[in-house]
Amino acid sequence: MENPARAELSRYDITIAGRRFNISSRHGEAHIRKVERLVRQTIEEMGARTQGQSPLNAYLLAALNLGDRLVELESRSDEADQEREQRLQALLGRLRSAVAPGHGSGAGNAPAEQS
Repeated sequence: MENPARAELSRYDITIAGRRFNISSRHGEAHIRKVERLVRQTIEEMGARTQGQSPLNAYLLAALNLGDRLVELESRSDEADQEREQRLQALLGRLRSAVAPGHGSGAGNAPAEQS
């Protein structure tokens, strides 16, 4: 997968809440369409919950909902990163112990041959 930070910017037309936007992104078309669908669906869900209220309320609730999802995913990612770091440190400790002088299967630790 190409690193988006190194990709060239491309322009995309998207439609959210009946409004057309022309955006620039380093991500591909499939990614942009997925984001467009997510935002559109979230606004529609919030609109259904806020019937009779201003459309602005649906937009703000959609933004809050998506922000909440983002913060939750970032938190999970941070926790997973910490867990991976702890596991790597434990493995590194075991590796260091295994190769420390006097441990492991070096030539000095080979069993004696029987005649």
